[in-house]
Amino acid sequence: MTTTDPLRTAGDPVAAARYAAEVAEPKFGQYFLIHFLGLSIDYLDDEHACTVHLPFAHHLCNAGGGVHGGVLSTVLDISMGHACNRYLSAGSTIEMQMRFLRPVTSDVSCTGRIVHGGRRVVQLESRMHDDAGRLVATANGSWFRHPTTQ
Repeated sequence: MTTTDPLRTAGDPVAAARYAAEVAEPKFGQYFLIHFLGLSIDYLDDEHACTVHLPFAHHLCNAGGGVHGGVLSTVLDISMGHACNRYLSAGSTIEMQMRFLRPVTSDVSCTGRIVHGGRRVVQLESRMHDDAGRLVATANGSWFRHPTTQ
């Protein structure tokens, strides 16, 4: 599990950026955006899935008061990319389709799953729910599998 300190990152965007810059490492699961957004990441090994939790923060919102779609897309992408990396191999996003179903004004969690683990291209999906359990966004994507080195 990768966990950041959401209390340190959720309030002030400048403090969040400084904190993320201090603790970020150029390795999988420890990069800047995970810390800046205050994400926590859990793996569901029996389901070959990855759940990412995003705490609500006002500095992540658009003019309408909901979390910006780019932020939500990033979290959906991270859930799928982490599932691919843990259960198959490292990969790179080839394409993603998102569907936003309602504005996000609370904490959210999304779970990325492998739909098809091909030799070169992996198909994944992610479903995002708010803290009331309502479906707020979905994503489907394709990842290029990086060759594993043993």
